[in-house]
Formats: sequence, structure tokens, C-alpha cells
Amino acid sequence: MPTHARTHLLAAQIAWRNDEVRTAASEALEAARLADEPEGILDVTEVLLLTGEVAAAHECIERLSLDAIESHETLIRCADLRQELGEHGDSLALLDKALPGTPRDAKLHFYRAQQLAFLGRLREAEAGYETSLDLAPSYGRAALPLVRLRRQTLQDNHLGRLETGLAAVASGTRDHAALEFARYKVLEDLQQYAGAWEALARANAIMSAQSGQDAARQHAALRSLYDISAEFASQSAESVPHGPQPIFVIGLPRSGTTVLERLLGNHAEVVSAGELASFGQQLRWAANHRHFHDQVFADRIGKLDWVELGKRYLAQTQWRASGKRYFIDKQPVNWMVAGWLHAALPGSRILHMVRDPMDVCFSNYRAMFGDAYTWSYQLDSLAQHYHDYRRLVSRWHELVPGAILDVSYADLVSETENTLRGVLDFCGLEWEPACVDITLNDRPVSTLSAAQVHEPLHARSIGAWRPYGEHLVELFTSISKMHESARTSVRT
Repeated sequence: MPTHARTHLLAAQIAWRNDEVRTAASEALEAARLADEPEGILDVTEVLLLTGEVAAAHECIERLSLDAIESHETLIRCADLRQELGEHGDSLALLDKALPGTPRDAKLHFYRAQQLAFLGRLREAEAGYETSLDLAPSYGRAALPLVRLRRQTLQDNHLGRLETGLAAVASGTRDHAALEFARYKVLEDLQQYAGAWEALARANAIMSAQSGQDAARQHAALRSLYDISAEFASQSAESVPHGPQPIFVIGLPRSGTTVLERLLGNHAEVVSAGELASFGQQLRWAANHRHFHDQVFADRIGKLDWVELGKRYLAQTQWRASGKRYFIDKQPVNWMVAGWLHAALPGSRILHMVRDPMDVCFSNYRAMFGDAYTWSYQLDSLAQHYHDYRRLVSRWHELVPGAILDVSYADLVSETENTLRGVLDFCGLEWEPACVDITLNDRPVSTLSAAQVHEPLHARSIGAWRPYGEHLVELFTSISKMHESARTSVRT
């Protein structure tokens, strides 16, 4: 990389660490203009993504042709960045080129299988995960997505492979947790609920200890967001922005956001763009501050230029629309900033997935999110998070009435056509019969639902917590009390 490009890159990294978000983005853009060799281009792409300059990151990495990259490490690094951009086909091509150089690399087989699963090539993905575990039997990171690819049966399951891994894995590690989550999934499929619960409880206990989650801090952060939720200026009437427009899909993780995205993405005028971090990134740029939950952000939020924020968001995302009128930004955690979505983009559509509280809480408890949602590993913090979520979403409904449409997961899977008609009407779209068939959508999907969305819609997950009801009494009681408290608050 030329010296001047390296200098700007270093300046961007220093500015980011010093909480100078705008300077960091500006310096990264200048570095991108000057970078010209593979490693330098990838260095710059990483920092562009970090600072929210996603469109520039896409343009930057596009300069690299597959034929120009020979190094095994560079191929994998480039594949990782392509995945971060949601370009899973390109990521797979890079991993395919890297594989012959190190055919016994368990992690490489895992990464490749992951891309295959995202692309819907599930049989190939299963073979890839199996190869990864053959090479490293205790590699829990490969075991968990392997058993999620299909329903396990008495005649055909991976329980023996998991037992081998558990016998070899280091106790208390994340691989150990992943293997326990995987064992839970297999035993549940086999309707061996007592053993399934034991595995699930062990998995969550390991992850809770690993993550060091601080429930009080997380609760305080959401209270802070609630307290400053009204800090935005009402928008003056503006002309409709040029180019494709977003449809936001929000809700708790595992609430059905991917199902709605896939159905809506079947529409001829809509494309699924994936889980984008762009709004949060541009919110940081607008506040020139990296954190949402402190006093600095609280002091700045009411002074933001929301029109500028909306334009910057569109500048970073519209390239993903592939010529369609609308693109779906399915970032579930945007429920935390839903009113601010409306403030920055008053013409956008915001769809909020609503799922039965016990169903959605249990679905989070049986998932493994790494460090993303550490509140999900303990039942008490899970109940508190659900309460904080409902409280804040209710607040957004009060502040921007009519801007957010609640969509019931139960209705979506049981009364699909009627529910989708209401969604399309809210979005200003004409009815198209193809929308009801989730299997028609062949866009990549990189969430925990990657395998599920290739099946016809079903309601099997409704009430999935009931076989474990005796272990979930406190969760049920906590949620019931929170709902009663909320109703009492409304009445008074």
C-alpha cells in the first residue's frame, strides 16, 4: 500500500479509537482512494466497514479479482469480508480457491459449509460440516449448524458424532457449549425431553459464564434509550427521496423476522438485502459518537440532522436493491431505534414482528448467539429483556403513531395470505400470489433460520417450550407479572 494510503488508514484507526467517528470515516475514504494492492485494499475495506462506509467498502473490494489473489490467508480474509457485505456467492468462490491448498483445515471446511448453507445448498453444507468434524471432532462451532440443517431421526442422526466431540472437548469452553446446544437439538428432535433439557441448561450455563453478561448494565442501557426516545425533531414534509426505499423488519431475535423477510422478498418490486448495520452506523456518524447508551449520546441525540442522517443511510444501502423499488433491511435490533428510523426516513415502512412471549423467549434460550445477545443465557435476564423490549416498542408506537405495523408470527404462519395482504397494503404494494410460498425465495439467508426457510411454512415452533414447562415456571411467572404490571400502568 502506498505510504500516503497507509498514513490515512492509521489516522482512521486512531480517530475511531478516540471516538471521532466522522474523522475516522473521512480518513478511511481517503485511504480507499489511494490503496492499490490486495492486502492494502483489504485493510482499507475492514476500516470502511467499521466506520459505516459500506458502499465505499463494496467498491473497494470490487477492485480485487479472484485471479489476482494467490495467498491462502488473503483468500480467506477476502472471503470473510465478502460475507460481511452479504456477498455469499463471492465468499464461497474464494473459499473454493483456498481449499486445495489446505484440504485438512477444519475451520476452512466449516467456513465453506457455512456459505453453502446460506446459499441454500444444504446437502453440500451438511457434507462440509461433517468433514470439519471428522478433522476436529470437538469443533462445536461446526456441530451446531450441522444438526440444525434438518430434523434428526432415530434412524439418521448425529448423536454419536456429538458424543465423540463431548468426550474430547475442553470443559467450559465455547466449543463445549456449542456441542451441548447441538445435543439438545438432537435429543429434542428424538423427543427425549429430559436429556434435552439437561443439555440445554448446561449449554446456557457455560455461555453465561463465558460471556460475563451483566444484566443490570443491559437493563440500564435500555432504560436510557427509553428516557431519550422522544429526542427527535418532527420532520417537515420533504419530497420522496430518489432511488430504492427501505422496508424495515424489526423485532426480537427468533420472532419470525426472517420468515416475513422471505415472504415479502418474493414480491416483484422488493429485494431482501439482509441484516444491515447501516442505520446504527449512520446514527453513530451523525452523533459523532460510538456508543448509544451513555450521557454523551443522550446530550447529542436531540440536535441531530435527521434529514442528513436519512440521506446518508440511503447512500450506504441503495446499491443493494438490484434495480428493485424497495429493499428489505431486516435488522431485528432496530426495534431499539424504531422511532428514529421514522425520524430519519419518514416515508419508510417499519414492520415489527410480534411473537408469543414464551415462544420467543424460549426460542432465544435455545439459540447460541455468541456475545451478541448475552441476556439470552439466563432465564431471569431473558424475562427482563423481554419486558424492556415491550416497554420501548410501546413507547415508539406512542411517539410515531401509525408508522410501525405489528405483524403477528402466529397469524403469519397460520393465516399467511390474509396477513401478507395487510403487510403489502401497509407498504403500498399490490398483492402477488407468489408471496405466500416461502420456498420460492432463493436469496441467501445468513441467520439461524437458514435451513428452515427452505421448508414450507409450518407452526411446529408454536408452543415448543411446553415439554419443558416444569423448568420454565419462573420465566412464565415473570412474564405474566410484567404483562399485568403493564396493563395496570395503562389503566392508571
